[in-house]
Amino acid sequence: MKSLKNLMILLVLLSTGCAALVVGGAAAVGTYTYVAGQLQRTYNANLDATYQATLAGCEALGLPVQDKQKQLSKASVKVLDGDREAWISLTAQSSTTTEVSIRVGYLGDELASRRIHEAIQARL
Repeated sequence: MKSLKNLMILLVLLSTGCAALVVGGAAAVGTYTYVAGQLQRTYNANLDATYQATLAGCEALGLPVQDKQKQLSKASVKVLDGDREAWISLTAQSSTTTEVSIRVGYLGDELASRRIHEAIQARL
């Protein structure tokens, strides 16, 4: 019974923390949002520029590209971060903004995702 109570408390704490983060960061461009293992950010750059910055940022970090795809309004890049796969999804929000979502590993790694975002930002 005690472990069930602890689990319920943990779930409440985790869910309220994520909700507060989403409410605080969803509206602004350039603000990070960490939800369900993915770190998201919207950049003030079109899809093409953001895609090129993503590839250059991954190269600068020494992350080998395993797969890359680009379409008219979205793109994706899959890289290796050590022994973990990382997925980068880019979605054009408008002609001047692009949302980038990064998940490192199956459960997500916020610090590793933030490092990739910083490499992208440095190249825009």
